[in-house]
Amino acid sequence: MPTPFAIIPLKDFREAKGRLDLPGELRSSLAQAVAGHVINACGDAGFEPLVVTGSARLQQWAGALGAGSLDEPPGGGLDAAAGQGIAAARRLEVPWLVVHGDLPLLDAMDLHPLLTPLHEGALVIAPSRDGGTNLLGSVGPFEFRYGPASFHRHLARAAGRPVHVVVSPGTALEIDTLPDLHAVALLAAGGWLRRFLS
Repeated sequence: MPTPFAIIPLKDFREAKGRLDLPGELRSSLAQAVAGHVINACGDAGFEPLVVTGSARLQQWAGALGAGSLDEPPGGGLDAAAGQGIAAARRLEVPWLVVHGDLPLLDAMDLHPLLTPLHEGALVIAPSRDGGTNLLGSVGPFEFRYGPASFHRHLARAAGRPVHVVVSPGTALEIDTLPDLHAVALLAAGGWLRRFLS
């Protein structure tokens, strides 16, 4: 079976996580560490990581981790970045999974079981805690509608595909605020984040 793409849209780390009340350099280092963790989890699970970003510096960094990269369409936001990734997957006729780069507990055990439903053409989707969408995958085209409450909008676009909903700490817990960071760092799997706490 062909290797599915794990499409990981990323902002420049210096611009990421603006709501996280940490000094700029520490916030950037945290964003980079979590994104690297996500890339490694995707690769370990049997996906081909593909970073979509408007930053040449991030493309070089991703390449050093063994990930491919694509240019993010200017001004298009997350919908356009995801679309750029699935266009590449469709050219190679492989399944795709859009994975947010801010999931510090994500691991291969969350992702590896998704390979079979993706190859079978299911819509694979994982909600965030606030009703957004942290993972979204399938085969072929898809009309993305990221933003608040996007989980239900994306479910409505299944278009007859079987639906495989994923709920786990690794897929649901992201870090947007300082309380998020403290809460995740208290968990056993999040202990590696404690170095970012002052």
